[in-house]
Amino acid sequence: MATTVAIGAIVTPAHAQDNALTATDENVIIVTAQRRAENVQNVPISITALDSGALEQANIVNALDLGNLVSNFNVQRAAQAANVRVTIRGIGAPGNSATEPSVATFLDGVYIPRTGSVIGAFLDIEGVEVLRGPQGTLFGRNASVGALSLRSAAPKDTLEGVVSAEFENFDRYMVKGVVNVPLSDNLAIRAAGQATWFDGFFTNRFDGNRFGNSDEVAGRFSVKGDFGNVTWTARADYSRTTGDGLTNNDFDPSSVSAAQIAALTTRLGGNFPDTNLDDLVANHRLIGDLRDQQWGLSSTLEVDLAGGFALKMINSYRDWKNEQEDGDVIFLPVNLIDRQGGYRSKSHNHEFQLISPEEGLLGGALDFVAGLYYFSEDFDITSNATLGAQFCNVLVGPVQRANCNALLASTGGVNAGASDFNQSLESFAAYTQANINLSDHLSFVIGGRWTKESKDGRYVQLLNNPFYAALRAAENVDLTLDDDRFTYRLGLNYQPTSDILLFASYSTGFKSGGFNSGGGNQALGQRRLVGRETVENIEAGIKSEWFDRDLTANLTFYRMDIGGYQDRAFDGTSFIVRNAGNLRHQGFEFDVVARPLSGFNLNASVAYLDSEFTSYVGASALPGFTGTQDLTGGRAHFAPEWSGNMGAEWRLGLNGSGLELVSNANLSFVSDAFVGGVTDNNPQTKQQGYALLGARLALEGLTNGFTIALYGRNLTDQAYSITRFYQTVNGPLGLNNGVFPGSTGVRSQRANPRTYGVAVTYRF
Repeated sequence: MATTVAIGAIVTPAHAQDNALTATDENVIIVTAQRRAENVQNVPISITALDSGALEQANIVNALDLGNLVSNFNVQRAAQAANVRVTIRGIGAPGNSATEPSVATFLDGVYIPRTGSVIGAFLDIEGVEVLRGPQGTLFGRNASVGALSLRSAAPKDTLEGVVSAEFENFDRYMVKGVVNVPLSDNLAIRAAGQATWFDGFFTNRFDGNRFGNSDEVAGRFSVKGDFGNVTWTARADYSRTTGDGLTNNDFDPSSVSAAQIAALTTRLGGNFPDTNLDDLVANHRLIGDLRDQQWGLSSTLEVDLAGGFALKMINSYRDWKNEQEDGDVIFLPVNLIDRQGGYRSKSHNHEFQLISPEEGLLGGALDFVAGLYYFSEDFDITSNATLGAQFCNVLVGPVQRANCNALLASTGGVNAGASDFNQSLESFAAYTQANINLSDHLSFVIGGRWTKESKDGRYVQLLNNPFYAALRAAENVDLTLDDDRFTYRLGLNYQPTSDILLFASYSTGFKSGGFNSGGGNQALGQRRLVGRETVENIEAGIKSEWFDRDLTANLTFYRMDIGGYQDRAFDGTSFIVRNAGNLRHQGFEFDVVARPLSGFNLNASVAYLDSEFTSYVGASALPGFTGTQDLTGGRAHFAPEWSGNMGAEWRLGLNGSGLELVSNANLSFVSDAFVGGVTDNNPQTKQQGYALLGARLALEGLTNGFTIALYGRNLTDQAYSITRFYQTVNGPLGLNNGVFPGSTGVRSQRANPRTYGVAVTYRF
């Protein structure tokens, strides 16, 4: 798919932050997907581009909402706040481990290494680009199935600003402001800030408290100087989120037998977790304390050289720290185990680019982008378990129960087991991509990137309580990995008219190998090493505009073959990442935008995804079984066969009032999909298809700058599972094989309910 406009807010052009082209038509959208500013309709890749107006009209406040507008793309947060999964075309990776992401995320051209740090507020974001398919040539390692590029607004040469406030149900309040000040003819600054207070969606029957709350503050300061042939933009950003960090994970009563529920209820003293998957109520012991903080500095220096060449230098430093205490991690209405987890990523990027003249070389026959790249990261993961008062009585057998309780009484259960994982990474790359224009209508694309990287890591698991050995084994191991890889792109573009582009390409990508960073009930040693994941992708498509750009229709067919697929397995107590097998994802992405009347826009998008393991003989066994199973011919998880959206926007001027009424609606949908964290094709982890409806009605002041808007998300209050996961320690709790061989107790993380609110904005 080559979605080029926003769903339901499609009349405002998106402008590139650097090397910006001037869009003379309001329907032209400018992107930087190929490292230079271009009309998105001339970019021969599958891309969705959304500008700031589109994000506002669709009530997109962070990356978690983007899936409602972008087909074949999703962002999900699991029970632990750092565990964020970003997927494109059904491929992604969990974020609460050392596993590298499959979708590379960039902010103002700077690589963000950990997906757990990308779900903060979209503060003063000017544009969002979702690039599907391997982007290994221009965006590098870990863009093996695509990239997410965020562009913050750069300072401008005009005095302007915006102040807004939102008031939403569930006691969510937000205020934000942006001011842009030109200091001189060639120097401007821009400052943006935002604060959000939220009391949470859910109520815990166990203690009567609400949970899921969060408070967030974020700020960004930018300065831009334009000194003739030199342009320099510097940015500093900071965000902090605090709250309990908790989600609602109810127990699915259909996943086990009535006898198993009765037995566990007796074991828990007559109390049982909440089993209504559609409500906003939980019933288990909950404690939570989340502190997430990140900040970054970036500098982009552009120099125009003789002959139309340009140099660009991007330098940055980013620091992300996430600390969360959560419990009970067994999700039962008794005091069993609490967890204190920590994540710390410190990284810096340095990139040097040489860009050929915009009009090309050799009479327009050649243009290119070339670059050198360096990335370094120090990453740490810590975890500490505290055993609760009922740990021994519920999880330890009768013979050892007295000894366990005696030890628990003497130690208090604190620091029963502590783990520390640390990793240092260095990555070097050199790349180039060129367009060879064979004629006015036919061009050839060729590009390549060589990457070399090294990783050193260490995993230490201390076992301070012998009864915790059922969950974690003591371990101390050093890890080393060195790798290099050449990825490339070949493409052929044919443009018979200025409004039609036919393209075909073959591209490759890879996701870096790495280390298992989690604990288990067996020491893994060198089995912690995970090899690289490789991708080969074939695409063919058409981008077209009709009736003086009043109709846009784009279609892309693709086939991705993933080798050495990095999959996460679970043995009932621990997760292990491994190179599982080979996977083929193929399908098409289609979108259409129509503007039949002035101020009235319609859009629709649909994606089809055929997922099949071409080889997976060692897949995780179903719960309660040992060994493995053969999932060859099976389907990957988080890969719905169908997804899409449709929307409409109508702008109506109110005669003589200076006001404009803007109505906007969007319906997104996905079909059935496995959403279990372990790839085993267990039907208990399948989420049925659903649709989400969002809308916005705004009264905009054409002369005085005021806007007041009513908005809503998930207006039909659709209840569905973001993810489904197995009840921890399901075997000792007696929950296996109660419904069918391979069944077990399943937890469902409920998605957000219906939200609605009012927003007031003043622009000057």
